[in-house]
Amino acid sequence: MKKGFLGLAMAGMMTLSMGAASAAANPFADVPAEHWSYDAVSQLAKDGVIEGYGDGTFRGDKSITRYEMAQMTARAMSRQDLKDSDKALVDKLVAEYAAELKNLGVRVAELERNADKVKFDGFFRIRQENFGKQNKIDDTLKAYIEAYVHAAVDEHWTVESKHKITWDMKNDEGNDGTVKTSNIYSYGRYKDLAVKIGKFDTVDGYAYTHEDPMRGVQVKFGGKLKTQLSWGRIANPNNNFDADYGSVVLTYPLSKRANLYGALHHLQPLTTGRKNVGDATYNIGNIGFDTLLGNNFRFIALYARSNAETRLNRNGYFLELDYKRMQVQNPGSYMIMLRNFRVTDATAISSRYEAYTHGNHTSLMTTLQALMANDFNWKQTAEALFVHVNTLRYRYEKIQQVLEWEGSGMEMRTNLFAAVRAGAILDILDADEQIEEMLVAN
Repeated sequence: MKKGFLGLAMAGMMTLSMGAASAAANPFADVPAEHWSYDAVSQLAKDGVIEGYGDGTFRGDKSITRYEMAQMTARAMSRQDLKDSDKALVDKLVAEYAAELKNLGVRVAELERNADKVKFDGFFRIRQENFGKQNKIDDTLKAYIEAYVHAAVDEHWTVESKHKITWDMKNDEGNDGTVKTSNIYSYGRYKDLAVKIGKFDTVDGYAYTHEDPMRGVQVKFGGKLKTQLSWGRIANPNNNFDADYGSVVLTYPLSKRANLYGALHHLQPLTTGRKNVGDATYNIGNIGFDTLLGNNFRFIALYARSNAETRLNRNGYFLELDYKRMQVQNPGSYMIMLRNFRVTDATAISSRYEAYTHGNHTSLMTTLQALMANDFNWKQTAEALFVHVNTLRYRYEKIQQVLEWEGSGMEMRTNLFAAVRAGAILDILDADEQIEEMLVAN
């Protein structure tokens, strides 16, 4: 009898145990009415994080199965804009309904990251520049679409790329514009360390010193004193200047409203192109600061000094007063800027300001060589130099003035071909251009 009773008791215990396990594993079992989950999802529904049932309602007075609770939790986990209090509630729900989430095919530890493994963003803009007739630079009107792709590799690393479409609206030829993948790089971010490897944009010296892509490695680290180390190569197609490059940039907060800036840039030119800096290694040093003035104004000041081998001014400066702040993600925002600066090829590497020293023209010698290469076809030469035909004609007149040559037609072209090949006018044109650069710089 005892043996039979023991066997019956064990069978009963196994039945009860299996029943309890089955109930716990049943995702359609109701969550007890007094369970804290109800208060949690009610608060999330109130905050607009979840919408409850498929019809957009949340019925706080009705029992919810664990399966339904897991569904709402999964939807809440996919949100990227959670405030801290809501995120804490979601994390607590994830821990409670981990088994149900797994049954639903949700990988709890990686859901948020995997839900947005690849992200896209970008913007459209129209830019018009008016330089004035005295500068002999063509005004521009261009439209841009910039698209960015962010692909997550793990919790620390992403692969970033930038794609740009440009339309020349002033000289529209009915084509699809210029499509270019300008950047692609790996980006790693840790606690106080950020690393970029590949081809990426870099902005130094408040965009006065450098504002173009570079190929190489950039590392940022530090607490209050932040350090940026960059090394690699820069290649600017706008002025045909290529160089091996390294830099150290330091920023330090003087207060909550002001920052101190210092930098040293080291360059070994590979091709100087249109930059009048020679081919010897040189450095550019920067020191500056920025500060908020009241609630709406910001003032920036920067001094630049170079030791480049050049006849140009080796000292430059940049002053800017900003009103308001324009932010792409904030529709309706705007910004008014007042700037005063002196910049030469020696004081800046490659930026919007350094480009102004060249405008959109090449050297007189380059213009003459392009004309000869295209058999003095004005349209073909203008397209090769990316300038307007009228700008090209102005340069040709300047060449005639510099050389003090008169005449036209085959005779003059023959003389020009012979002179260029003999190198007879190289020094004349270069010297004249250097004088013009010095006048512009000063």
